[in-house]
Amino acid sequence: MKTYKALTQPLPIDAVGPDGKKRPIQIFPKVGALKSPGLEAFKVYFPHFLKKRRGSDVLTPELGTSLHALLETEDEQLRAEIVRRVAHEEIPETFGRYLDAIRSFDVTVLPEARTMQVSLELKPHGAEWVSWSFELHFPPQEEGRTQEPVRPRPSPEAMSDPRTAELIRIARHYYPAGYPVWEDDDGDDHETEPAYRRTSEYQRWLTLRKQTCDGWKEWEEFLRRLRAVFSGHPVSDVTYPFADACSRCCVYLKTPLPDGGRVVTRVVGAVSILAPLYLVYVTTQRVGSDDTATRPQLEFTPTGEAKSFADTVARLIEQVFGYRPFPMELADIPLPDLRVESLHESATLLGALFADRGTLAHLP
Repeated sequence: MKTYKALTQPLPIDAVGPDGKKRPIQIFPKVGALKSPGLEAFKVYFPHFLKKRRGSDVLTPELGTSLHALLETEDEQLRAEIVRRVAHEEIPETFGRYLDAIRSFDVTVLPEARTMQVSLELKPHGAEWVSWSFELHFPPQEEGRTQEPVRPRPSPEAMSDPRTAELIRIARHYYPAGYPVWEDDDGDDHETEPAYRRTSEYQRWLTLRKQTCDGWKEWEEFLRRLRAVFSGHPVSDVTYPFADACSRCCVYLKTPLPDGGRVVTRVVGAVSILAPLYLVYVTTQRVGSDDTATRPQLEFTPTGEAKSFADTVARLIEQVFGYRPFPMELADIPLPDLRVESLHESATLLGALFADRGTLAHLP
């Protein structure tokens, strides 16, 4: 057991909101089932924030901290630096607009129990000094269970590709910047819509989505032609209305297995509503005789039988819409400051112009 102290003297916090002003802690957003905003909501959310692992990609940091690393290193100097970084950088970066200063931030690590005891004293904006302590428990990874896949990083070539700037410009036209998820209830009137929905960018996105959900003639023509070409296979419109930035359809291929199960292959055509771009990809999933299913495997470069189906889907999209394929080498270009409503992670070009990989993979 070892205690690490992040501060030797009070740390003033000069971070402010988008309007250049501090926000009183009394309007800190509501959290989950907690009915009231304010200091109590902050006390509920703050330990959750400390416990959440921070992303390793500097370009797209996830909302969380580096405290996990205290259990992953035995270097005392590095541990002390991690605690210092959390107090001096990561807390002010996320909550600075609601805080005036931090007087203390002490972390006691119990490695065997995978537990940390946190004690802190801070001055919320518009309130008196607050002191409290709590415990964070980090359960071990379950044996045999794999970690979530790491998000791919864009190559240096992708970052400097001339197409990147144009696609980022399009994304910024339809998605507002500076509205993180956890601030949705921020403001004096908590009964109104989240602030990001009142921006001109969101209204432009919403207008387009409405137009493409109600009588998009090209989409209807594409589905008609697709069903005519693949008359021997089920074809379904699997668009998520008012969620993603694309309309999607599936052609289903089913291969029976000797044990009574089947392999389900979905050849998917996705057409962006924000840019003249499309995606054609494949998901493959094994379904047992009892209808239990494996996790769908996502593939952006179809092979085998699915390739000829994918080529036909792509050709029909180009004929009907005149669109070009989305350059997958630019898919993971980060858009860390943009608020994309359907995403539960930092935005990328793929997520902003279509949907994230998880949404693309999971289909009926």
